[in-house]
Amino acid sequence: MTSDKEKWDYRHANNQTATNPLELLVQNIIFAKKGKALDIACGMGRNSLFMRDSGFIVDSVDISPFAISHLQNLPNINPICADLDTFIIPKKSYYLICNSFFLERRLFPFIIQGLKKGGILIFETFVKNDNETYNTPITNPSHFLRKNELLKAFLDLEILFYEEKPTQILNNQSSTFAVTARLVARA
Repeated sequence: MTSDKEKWDYRHANNQTATNPLELLVQNIIFAKKGKALDIACGMGRNSLFMRDSGFIVDSVDISPFAISHLQNLPNINPICADLDTFIIPKKSYYLICNSFFLERRLFPFIIQGLKKGGILIFETFVKNDNETYNTPITNPSHFLRKNELLKAFLDLEILFYEEKPTQILNNQSSTFAVTARLVARA
């Protein structure tokens, strides 16, 4: 059995990954006060680099040493190689938290507590869809949100934007559609 660390090292080393930051982050970063930011499951750092270039000091967390190694020694990026199944987000530490296509429900209360007053949460990931015409790169059923689950999980925050809709997903040379939930909220 392959560990999560090995699986993600392999994927990052052998698959072309997106280099453009998450569109939802690009559209909403202006609402966040400059300061510390957190990129959850940062992968190769596309969102971390964008947040850094937008004036934030970024804690970039991922389980993959391969991915984290690409963020070493970059100014205003603090790469943290950690398993998000056990990672604890420090309380009242971030003006911006980004969670892009990663789901660990245990982190939901820590995300809320990790935001400073006025801090912004950007969260986007897949929703379980019974319509078989949609497909995702994720195969584990526990890694899908249920309908409106993301919205309900963050109702203690001020919801600035929320939607669930089919989204085009580009995988290497192919394209498919999947339902995604997109949330922007303020502490």
